Amino acid sequence: MMDEVKITTTAGRPACRPGRFEKNGQEYLVRFFNPDSFFDLRDLREIVQSPGVQSWMSSVRNMSHKHYRKWMLENGEGNQFLWAISETKMDESDGRRVHGFIYFYPSEDFKGAIDVSYAKRPGAPAGLIAPALKESCKLVREKMGLVTTMVAEIERGNEASIVVIEKAGFIKTRGFDRQGNGIWTLDWTKV
Repeated sequence: MMDEVKITTTAGRPACRPGRFEKNGQEYLVRFFNPDSFFDLRDLREIVQSPGVQSWMSSVRNMSHKHYRKWMLENGEGNQFLWAISETKMDESDGRRVHGFIYFYPSEDFKGAIDVSYAKRPGAPAGLIAPALKESCKLVREKMGLVTTMVAEIERGNEASIVVIEKAGFIKTRGFDRQGNGIWTLDWTKV
């Protein structure tokens, strides 16, 4: 039997229900970060400070504790969603480990579209991002209503992210530009 997880915002209002998916016989959650959780903060910092994230996501460099907490509060207001990929059961000594994040935010380049970024914690189980990305797309659509376009901009050399985005149902819609960035758009029929 699964532990029930109720997630609320810091204002006490109910948040979006967590999504669930299974990988290799284990169930995982796609849920909002808890900004009051030491464990969530610890794991988000570990993800963000990893060399891979630092090299591909310049917007998260040099974040302060205040910035992490503010980011962890993004649960749909302004169409910004920061999702945690976590265990379903809580370990008393280690909390509910966060294995990665998926971040949705309004696109600066495509009017009305939502951009997506994602990363996994070093040492996290392999293969969690693609199913979590599919599940989080459904949660965003549920919270916002029909989202017409979700896009991901990925640099040519980031092969791991290209594999993940395509497994999650995104298709390449623009080749690599002069800066080496390509665009993938979600095909809703694949989610």
